[in-house]
Formats: sequence, C-alpha cells, structure tokens
Amino acid sequence: MAQNSGLKSELDFRDLLGKPGRLFGYWYLYFLLALVGLGIAYVNNLTVIGKNSVNPAGPVDSSALVRDIPLQNPMVIPPVDVAKAGISSDAMISRGRDLFRANCSSCHGENGMGDGPGGAALNPRPRNFHAGQGWTNGPKVSQIYRTLQEGIVKNGMASYSYIPPEDRFALIHYVRTFYPGPPVDTPQDLQQLELTYQLSKGSSTPGQIPVRKAARIVMFESAPVAESIGAVLGRLSQDQGDPGAAILSRVANDNARVVVSCVVRRAGSASVQDFVRVVSADPGLFGFKAAVLRLSPGEWTALYRYIGQLGKTAPGS
Repeated sequence: MAQNSGLKSELDFRDLLGKPGRLFGYWYLYFLLALVGLGIAYVNNLTVIGKNSVNPAGPVDSSALVRDIPLQNPMVIPPVDVAKAGISSDAMISRGRDLFRANCSSCHGENGMGDGPGGAALNPRPRNFHAGQGWTNGPKVSQIYRTLQEGIVKNGMASYSYIPPEDRFALIHYVRTFYPGPPVDTPQDLQQLELTYQLSKGSSTPGQIPVRKAARIVMFESAPVAESIGAVLGRLSQDQGDPGAAILSRVANDNARVVVSCVVRRAGSASVQDFVRVVSADPGLFGFKAAVLRLSPGEWTALYRYIGQLGKTAPGS
C-alpha cells in the first residue's frame, strides 16, 4: 500500500502542471537546440530579397556620367534656293534613290512599304510611303523636310539633319514617287520652309575633337615648355650668390610664373626699358610682388640681365 501511495504521488498530474520539467526531464533542452538549428538553417537559405539586402533603386547621379564630346569634322553647307529645290527632276529622283537605299531602306523597305528588317521591332511600324493616310507632318516637300530635319520622337523616326539640305530635297522627291498623286507645295509653303530653316543662307559647322584627345595634344605640345621651366627653376636654386638672383628672390611672388612669362615667353625682353615698362604695368601677372616697383634703376638692370641669363639655360635657347 505504501508503494501504491508513492506511485500515485509520482503520477499526480496536478503536480506536473506546476513542475512540467518532471515529465520531460532534459529532453526540452534537445528540443530547444533543434528549434535553434532549424532557425539558423532557415536564415542561411534565405535569398537576398528575403534578407532585404537589395539596395533600393534610385535616380542616377547625372554628374557621374562623364561623356566626352564626339569627333566632328568641319562642314560647310552651301546655300539652297528652296523655290528651285522644291521642284522635282529626274536627276534629283535618281540621286534620291541612292540616298534612300543607303539611309532609309533598312526600315522602310526597298520599295517604301515600311517592311524593312530594321523596322520589324518598331512600334508603330515605319511609314508605308504608298499609304495616303496617317502622315504625322504630311507628304508635301516642306512637310517631309521638317520630318527629316527634326525627326519624329514618338514614332522612333530619327533626325537626318546631318544630311546636307540638297541631298534631303533629293531624298524627298524620290520618297514622293511612292505616293499616289502627292500634293504640291504652294509658294507660301516653300517660303515658310525658307523662313523656318534659313536654307538660303547656308551654314558652317566648326570641327571638334574629344576633350581627352585635345588634352593629350596640349600635353605633348607643352612638354618642351615644361622641360624649359624645370631646367630654369633648377638653376634658380643654385644661383643664390648672384646679385640678380638675390633681387629676383626678394621680389618674386611665384617663381614658376616669372619663369614662364619672363624667361620662356621673354615678355618685354627687347630692352631693359621695355622690361621695366611691361612688368610695372601688372607685376602680379608676371609673378612679381608689388615690391618690384620700388627697385632702383641699377637693380632693374641687374634683374633684367639675370633673367636674360636664365633664358639661355632653357633647352632650345
């Protein structure tokens, strides 16, 4: 009976509610470790999106997009008589055919049907020049010229302003051969075209080269000057016992500028009087302090002679 009463006390569920560890013992520790392990495995298998580690998209800093200017050859565009260029001729149509094949057929097709391979992915499709409807600017000579000059952004039509005006007129007259009964421009239409683009004046486009290439050219051309400056500055540090060097050391504010303006470029070197006049007009421009204005005539002469000696130090002198 005593044993039975002890057994009942071990199985007293009301007691287990207060002390659940008596039922599980140390197994709850293993259970807890299993949960932690599953959690670590879950976190390690998360994607970058699940971990929220993807940087949010933001606007690009336009200042970080450094683009050099393109190479451009100089070009002179001769004046065009719009009244004459607006009239079709066999010669212009023949010339326009070659221009069309070189510039337009890849999108508009060889026969102007808008079925060229380059336009297959465009939406809307390239213009079918045989169709009478749907022209954005219109099928007149003046209207097509505007299209070639400015392009049509919403339709994916690029500007062909790089083609000379005479060639554009030839191209227009050939394109209009596809159109059934193309409308004719009035004199007022052609006059407005002239007023808009000033074709009778012609134009001149200067050439340009990329900045990086220009910088390399300048550095190459400046290499002899830099060599001269370095050689003269090296001598300045060795001539401290010379009276002219002592005067220069006292009145110079920027040795490099003095060397460039007075030695390499030989500003005012015709005579000591010219040298005094030029330097006195703006001492700071030539690298001198204002104290140079207080030099005596003898000191000016000594300074002038010493700068002349420095000029002989420069390579190529």
